[in-house]
Amino acid sequence: MKPIESANRGSTPGLHREVSDFWTRNVNAERIMGRTVSDGGRGSDKYFLDLEIQRYRSHRHLPAWIASMQPGLHVLEVGCGIGLDSARMVEHGLRVTAVDLTHIGAATAERRARQHGWDARYLCASGDALPFPDQAFDYVYSFGVLHHAPDTQACIDEAWRVLKPGGQALVMLYHRRSLNEWAHRLTRVPFEDRDELCPVVRRFTKAEVQQMFAKFSSVQVQSDFVFGEGYGRLFRLTPRPLYRLLSRLAGWHLMIRATR
Repeated sequence: MKPIESANRGSTPGLHREVSDFWTRNVNAERIMGRTVSDGGRGSDKYFLDLEIQRYRSHRHLPAWIASMQPGLHVLEVGCGIGLDSARMVEHGLRVTAVDLTHIGAATAERRARQHGWDARYLCASGDALPFPDQAFDYVYSFGVLHHAPDTQACIDEAWRVLKPGGQALVMLYHRRSLNEWAHRLTRVPFEDRDELCPVVRRFTKAEVQQMFAKFSSVQVQSDFVFGEGYGRLFRLTPRPLYRLLSRLAGWHLMIRATR
């Protein structure tokens, strides 16, 4: 199926099912980050340790972004997958509620939280119809998820709804005007996975992000992550100052901080 490019409203239940089925078959981090389940099996300590090491080695900008949230406050993660980022949030002292469109993601993360006695709960729910009251959270966090949602704008509107006044949404969306976009178009290599493409893969400009977050009182957008481990030696050998400069100019990740 050809990836959907537009951010049109009015997605169908069938598209929700297609996206959910895709991420059930392709559990995020296990394949998208370039590895399979470890010898310990899904949910083992080794499984989580291996995937966390790989995630934050490649996504150098992510730990500081998580740490920018104030400990003690309540964060909702939309699209938690198996709960790698939410585990780091718990360690940072945040109260965590998280939802994922797949049962396997929410259940895997929930089992880990119960085993460790963490202040975190996980639910299977869609980001465009959150099962929470208005103004319930201090933060809404969603990294690399909403550009795969059947209705990206509806998810952003829901984030605004469940945030307290003055609360912040920390959202990463793919950047259309990025080095990674140009490289994929030139080489005709599909985004993320050669074997099976997610039915929805959108990319946005900074101007489009400003429009999509228009309900918020302020919106800050900065590009980061010009390329990751998929670029091999180029990623490992590029000097950090040059990497940061390239990321600001043509990064693949639009790091959005929007205040309600």
